[in-house]
Amino acid sequence: MSKNMVRIAGLISLCGVFLLACSETDTGDWIEVPLTDRTWFDSTQTWQTGSYEILVLRQSALEYKLGLNEGDAITYHWDVAMAQPELLDVEFHGHTHRVGDEPGTVMFYRIHAAGEERGTLVAPFDGIHGWYLNNQSDEDIIVRLNVAGFYEVLD
Repeated sequence: MSKNMVRIAGLISLCGVFLLACSETDTGDWIEVPLTDRTWFDSTQTWQTGSYEILVLRQSALEYKLGLNEGDAITYHWDVAMAQPELLDVEFHGHTHRVGDEPGTVMFYRIHAAGEERGTLVAPFDGIHGWYLNNQSDEDIIVRLNVAGFYEVLD
C-alpha cells in the first residue's frame, strides 16, 4: 500500500472513531420528570448586570435597594476593603411595598459581619430587596457590589 493510501485509510479510521464518539450511545427511554415550582420562570424585568461602589461613611448606615418581582432572581457578590471588616454589620433582606398604614412583610436572608458575601436570591415576593450596611468603624468605606439578574436599582 502506498503512503498516501495509508494516510487516507488512517484519516477514514480517525473520522469513524470521531463519529462513533459523537453519536448517542444511550438508546434507553427517558423518564419525564414534572416541572416543579421555581425551576423555570420568565420575567417582565430586563436582564442586566452592574458593578456598584457604595460609599458608607464612618459611624453611619444606609440601605442599598434593588427592586425585584416575585420569582425574579439575582446573583451577586460584594466585598469591602477595611481594616476591621467585622465592624460592618450587614442585613440582607427584602420587604414588600407598604400600602397606606398597613404593615408590610419583611424577610431577612442573611445577617452577618463577615466583610464579604456572595449568593443567589429568588425573590419570595414583589418588593424591595437589598442590604442594610451599618459602618461602625472610624473610616469611610466603599462596598463593591457586583450583581446580575432581573432587577432595578432603587433610590
